[in-house]
Amino acid sequence: MKKIESYTAAASDGLLLNANELSVSFSRTILDELKAAIDEIPFNRYPDAEETELLEAYGKCVGFSPDHLLAGNGSDQMLGYLIGTYLGKGKKLFTLEPDFSMYDYYASTYEADVVKFKEKKDGTYALADFIQAAENNAPDMILFSNPNNPGGQCLNPDEVEEILKAFPEIPVVIDEAYIEFSNIPGSEKLIDVYDNLFITRTLSKASGAAGLRIGFLIGSEKVMADLKKNFVPYALNRLSMKAAVIALAHRNEYEPLIALIKKEREKMYEESRKFTHLILYPSEANYLHGRCDNKKLLLKLFEDAGIVIRNYNDEDTFRITIGLPEENQRVLQVLQAYEEAFV
Repeated sequence: MKKIESYTAAASDGLLLNANELSVSFSRTILDELKAAIDEIPFNRYPDAEETELLEAYGKCVGFSPDHLLAGNGSDQMLGYLIGTYLGKGKKLFTLEPDFSMYDYYASTYEADVVKFKEKKDGTYALADFIQAAENNAPDMILFSNPNNPGGQCLNPDEVEEILKAFPEIPVVIDEAYIEFSNIPGSEKLIDVYDNLFITRTLSKASGAAGLRIGFLIGSEKVMADLKKNFVPYALNRLSMKAAVIALAHRNEYEPLIALIKKEREKMYEESRKFTHLILYPSEANYLHGRCDNKKLLLKLFEDAGIVIRNYNDEDTFRITIGLPEENQRVLQVLQAYEEAFV
């Protein structure tokens, strides 16, 4: 396996603003329904390999029939499955730099090569340049997160369609783990137009269910039929699937929280513009990516405040999850203290 940057597991102590989780867990209503449902779960029997109830529940939320959907142990499993299906030794994955490190991990496990298109410091890039670079490298798959992790920028469906038109013969995979936090719509309207388009989604972020490890793959009915046949059976356990079905039935409960997070994200970004020794970039996700003059000092101040943020293996970048208003206020206090340290 090629040497890649390892994915750091989430910390468990302090104010956790490093893994882009929601700051609140399931409501009392969801928990009570789940407790009642546990009595009816036949734990002595293997789970439904067809994932029928779960796919029907999610399909109602996103407007697709179960024939377009597949669920797995987080969207990570969906991404790994696609990479394992379409790539292998001598094959080439084209993605962004930076982007979610697990793409490198899965490609490496199948001995595929990874070619990256480097974004600007603010996370933006020219789509025409991205397409041209991909054409020059003749990849076997294109994969990137949208909104981007960690940059936060997001292509609109028309821009995604430009990529699909340019590469009709290879799979184009859009990781939409954070799309619910974006003011830009997802690319699901293109699913039945392009058989080479795949979208991954998750319940870990906007649905506050990171502990369930439930992710989805969306594709055209034609292509998904074969993918379903070859997918590992019993990928999800009965308890996780039942909890997900119940949570999906109450998905509208999270809409006010998502709206609040988007509002808080813009507020923190605007507040950060007054600082001169760090910068936060605009984002369409539930986090802000930033750079600073002295990351060692910044991380120490956050540690002293009992706040965990995402640190990257370079000199100046970091990422902060947007939490509840009182949590974000604590973050701004740390950022202010950091700025004052240079006075």
